[in-house]
Amino acid sequence: MKTLLCLGLGYSARALAKRMISQGWNVIGTTRSQERARELWKDGFEALVWPCDLSEALSRTTHIVASAAPENGHDPFLSVCSRIAKSSPLWVGYLSTVGVYGDTGGAWVDEASPTAPGHARSKERLEVEKEWLDTCLPVHIFRLAGIYGPGRGPLQQLREGRGQRIAKSGHVFCRVHVADIVQVLEA
Repeated sequence: MKTLLCLGLGYSARALAKRMISQGWNVIGTTRSQERARELWKDGFEALVWPCDLSEALSRTTHIVASAAPENGHDPFLSVCSRIAKSSPLWVGYLSTVGVYGDTGGAWVDEASPTAPGHARSKERLEVEKEWLDTCLPVHIFRLAGIYGPGRGPLQQLREGRGQRIAKSGHVFCRVHVADIVQVLEA
């Protein structure tokens, strides 16, 4: 059976996990709280409270999606679980950010654009991308823009009274819908 291990079962990874379960996959995911783990179990996910021993889960894993934010400049999973780097998944996806491109002064970016992150969080994401690539696993990096979808995004923030007006001359917003992320990851 194909098994997806979601290292960080957050918004995007959970949307992917739901899709994969509907197609007969087994899904294992990590979360940081016992309460959240109980919710995930109810939804059909095999939830592990991080930090934990991933050895058994990795022995069944065929695919990995890593979406957890860096901690102190490193991936929280690769930093403590060398077994991931030694496992043999068929595919690994790392969900990063377009923030690694930095401020381009209004120039468009694509996958061939140079990286020049200006913020600490974006610098950490770029370092974690390199950590994953250094594992020599079949890693694909996905640099995501601002994610929106059901229950999340600027329109939801307006509904909740948390909307913010950003008025900068020439400022362009780059957004991606969670369903589009799932479709690409599934492919």
